[in-house]
Amino acid sequence: MESYKELEALLEETDAMDEVLAEERYESTLIDFNTQIGSDPKIATSSFVKESFKAVMDLHQQILTAKEETLEQLKAENSFLKESLSVVQEVYDQDRETIKLLSSQIDSLQQELEFTKRKYKLMWNKAVENYQK
Repeated sequence: MESYKELEALLEETDAMDEVLAEERYESTLIDFNTQIGSDPKIATSSFVKESFKAVMDLHQQILTAKEETLEQLKAENSFLKESLSVVQEVYDQDRETIKLLSSQIDSLQQELEFTKRKYKLMWNKAVENYQK
């Protein structure tokens, strides 16, 4: 459970760092483009750069959204697997109890069978002795 929380915290830190880096890249890109195209409008205009960067940022946001959806799906799968594991563990515990019960019943039946064998052996021995007299 701790590793899951650590992973979540790490992902949040990564998201925050991604946003900071994206903003820094945007600002540095604008500065670079403004210095490069300040005098020559044929290369690219500031609005073109802004639109291009907005498109890149939108794609980046879509990737982040997809990552979040994947994490949600993984969390759901993880909880399903945990529930399944607990159910399997319960079934396993019930089977162990059943095995213990059946083993004790087998032991008691074997003892009863041995007792019955000795009883009949004694009875038949006595009957044979009585018959011979």
